[in-house]
Amino acid sequence: MTKEKAQMLSQIKIDKIHFAWDRYEDKEMICPKFETFRKSSKINPHDLQVYVLCGDREREVTEGDMYRIHWLKDHGFAPYVMLYDKEHLPKGCELRQLQRWVNNRFIFWSTSTFAEYQRQQK
Repeated sequence: MTKEKAQMLSQIKIDKIHFAWDRYEDKEMICPKFETFRKSSKINPHDLQVYVLCGDREREVTEGDMYRIHWLKDHGFAPYVMLYDKEHLPKGCELRQLQRWVNNRFIFWSTSTFAEYQRQQK
C-alpha cells in the first residue's frame, strides 16, 4: 500500500473497502500499510472492514487474535472475525463468543474488551 494507491482507492464510489489480516505474524508488514492507507485515504476508517481469521491454528482465542482485533479497533478500523472450520466448533465456545462480540458493531464499539463482554453475558 502506498500513499498514491490509497488516494486512488478513496476516489472510487463504493460503500466499503475490505481487507484481510489472517496471520498475526504479518503485523510488521501489515500495520504500516494500514496506517498509510488511513492517513492517505479520505475514506472513513469505520468503512474499512478488515477480515480477521481466527481458529485456524488453535481451536481457542489466542493472544494474536486479540492483538489484531484491538489494534484494528484502536486505529479506527472495523474488524470482522471469520472462524476457520466454524461448522465444527461447539456452540457457545469462546471463538464463537469472540465472533459475536466483534461482528456485532453496536456491542463491539460500546464494550472496550472481550473480557468485559464475557462478564456482561454471565
